[in-house]
Amino acid sequence: MLTNQLNEILDGLGLLTYELVLAAGALLVLIIGVLSKKIWLSKVAFTLTLLVSLWWMPSISDTIQLFDGSLVLDGLGVVMKWLFSLLAIWIVFFPNSRSHPPEFYFLILSILLGSSLMLSANHLLVVYLVVELTSFSAYILTNFNFKKQSFEAGMKYLIFGGISSALALYGASLIYGFTGTLSFGLMDFELMAQPALLNVGIILFIGAILFKVSVVPFHIWVPATYQESPTDAVLILSVIPKIAGFVLLHRVISLVQIQDTYWLYVLMAVLGSVTVVFGALGAIRQTNLKRLIAYGAISHSGYLLAALLVPFEEGVTAFVWYAIIYAIMNLAIFYFISVWEVNGRKELSDLSGMYISEILLSVLVIIPIIALIGLPPTAGFTAKFYLFTILWNWYQEISDVAILSYLIVLILTVVVSLFLYLKIPFYIFLKEATAPKIDKSKTSQKILATIFSLALLWVFLRPEILNKIAEQINSINW
Repeated sequence: MLTNQLNEILDGLGLLTYELVLAAGALLVLIIGVLSKKIWLSKVAFTLTLLVSLWWMPSISDTIQLFDGSLVLDGLGVVMKWLFSLLAIWIVFFPNSRSHPPEFYFLILSILLGSSLMLSANHLLVVYLVVELTSFSAYILTNFNFKKQSFEAGMKYLIFGGISSALALYGASLIYGFTGTLSFGLMDFELMAQPALLNVGIILFIGAILFKVSVVPFHIWVPATYQESPTDAVLILSVIPKIAGFVLLHRVISLVQIQDTYWLYVLMAVLGSVTVVFGALGAIRQTNLKRLIAYGAISHSGYLLAALLVPFEEGVTAFVWYAIIYAIMNLAIFYFISVWEVNGRKELSDLSGMYISEILLSVLVIIPIIALIGLPPTAGFTAKFYLFTILWNWYQEISDVAILSYLIVLILTVVVSLFLYLKIPFYIFLKEATAPKIDKSKTSQKILATIFSLALLWVFLRPEILNKIAEQINSINW
């Protein structure tokens, strides 16, 4: 019997090669940091770790349960892991990466490891552990500018994160008390009489996940964290834990059968609508570039949440499309911000008249801005148009006013976001320069900015790429 258990564990570990490589690579980066002070060695080890993890990632077509159902592997997880690694590779090319110590890349790999396990977590204890692994790495990463403001943002993030973790533990204890199990696969809420205390536990546990994905009212940490963290770290924080959190959130709301639990269904729709509106309106008065994009990221959480409320293949396809395009949009816009930062531009006013000295970047940045708004001819339009389409089709099928209201709010917010994002080109092209001459960007930076911007046009012109990705996950029971 012991031999069978060992063989089962070894077989399970054989399907977790992606995560094992990330863990080993994280330790390797730390060891290199101790033995050598050359920053480029840490970058090389970080990049090789991500490439090797992708090379050894197992191909999974069906849903596979590991360790008595504590982890679940499926096609959606594989797609998201590819997205996470390919996105993280680019941070070594960010201009501000030249000053990062090895510990920075160790923390990035830790976030990747926690987020990848979050995609598979199917057990209350495992969920808590992987969320905390991701969270503590993010708390430390927030302070990597080593300034007073960074420490304040990190403490705010830590305090709110600690409160959400405590609430998650209490909610998990209530769920365990009523179901008698920690495994999602063994929980059967249909057997419960839906007592009020169980509903409290569900709300508290879901609330902790909503904190990770920055849904209102769990968004308080986002603006300060984005503003004070290193820009390449913000790229990671704004995409990887958020998308992993949404996948985990979907697993939880599916467990409680949200389609039949109407009060929870309406609650998610209301929170999503408020998130979209708050993110768009909150950004209008912002003058700092990263705070402006932070509020935009909050708004995008509302769009991602909408896809979770649509069942079957349409919902998962809309989610994957939006997640991939959202990652590309954030990569592009945060790369521009990183280039501007190292050249002394951190506020909107610093962009005034920039087209005179930086005409190429001034023109290129319009592409990710249009994509973030959701207008053609960019991939942002593809993501939002498809999401709106499947929401409308779902409304026609169930005739639910909550979904119709959510859809109307999403469409109206696109109009509001015009005023939000177009502030950037307004300052670049229509404001007179008041600051002294600022250093120009390098040729390599212009090349990368061109690549990231054109990628948004390319995905719009070649949507069949997204269709091929959707084929890898269309068999998932969403």
